[in-house]
Amino acid sequence: MNPVRARLERTGFRLLYRLVDLTYALGVATPKRSVAGTYWSYEPTNPHGGDPGLAALAALPTDATVVDVGAHVGEHAIPLARGTDRDVIAFEPNGESADRLARNARRSGLRVSDRDSGQRDDGADDATGAIDLRRAGLGDMDATLSFYRSTFSKLSAFDRDRATRWGAGIASVEAVPIGRLDDLVVGTDAGDERDDAVPPPDAVKIDVEGREGAVLRGAEHTIETYRPLLVVEVHSGGDDDTADHRDPLREWLTERGYEIEAIEDVWVCRG
Repeated sequence: MNPVRARLERTGFRLLYRLVDLTYALGVATPKRSVAGTYWSYEPTNPHGGDPGLAALAALPTDATVVDVGAHVGEHAIPLARGTDRDVIAFEPNGESADRLARNARRSGLRVSDRDSGQRDDGADDATGAIDLRRAGLGDMDATLSFYRSTFSKLSAFDRDRATRWGAGIASVEAVPIGRLDDLVVGTDAGDERDDAVPPPDAVKIDVEGREGAVLRGAEHTIETYRPLLVVEVHSGGDDDTADHRDPLREWLTERGYEIEAIEDVWVCRG
């Protein structure tokens, strides 16, 4: 990338995230219009309003089960849940982003079951939907890993290099549990024994800063058994990354009978 352009982009990111911190600190929430409906958020921008993956998810029945892996502050989970009976389970390993997701969801009139913070069914009696928030990651193993919370929160990741792209720094390092979706889904031996079990999903959305393959491998039984819609945001590696991990992802999905509609970095995959 041109050095001048890269410098300008880094400056833009720094200014954006300072603005994000300010809107949350001041409590400035604004309505966000999206292809899945309007909701409220303390975010100053609306980058996923017209997201093709969100549009595909919004076309699901209003009682569908959606697993949102890498939910960030709720740009997908909140509009999908609002005004519906959908069962939306949001996995977010970044503690700060999980806090903001819960805050945005409540501002949008949703109930939030935040089991890992000890809060259940928190929200108004006349809530228009619900989100089951899990402060954890998903992958292909059951472990506790170091999670690098970036000063550019969207870049936060289990990989330090990814968390420091575009001139970002490390705000903190947190020990975060990860697990396999296959071990949580009802209908598997492991899932049937858990009080945090997840219903068989109609859709799985994945936005995990380069760990897409690990999440898919850890959900292989679920994918082959229930054939959910898959919405995968495929990330590049960084500022000057030339390696492309799209080919093995595409091969893994096509081997399992999925057709991929690639719209820039968003893959809508139907089995």
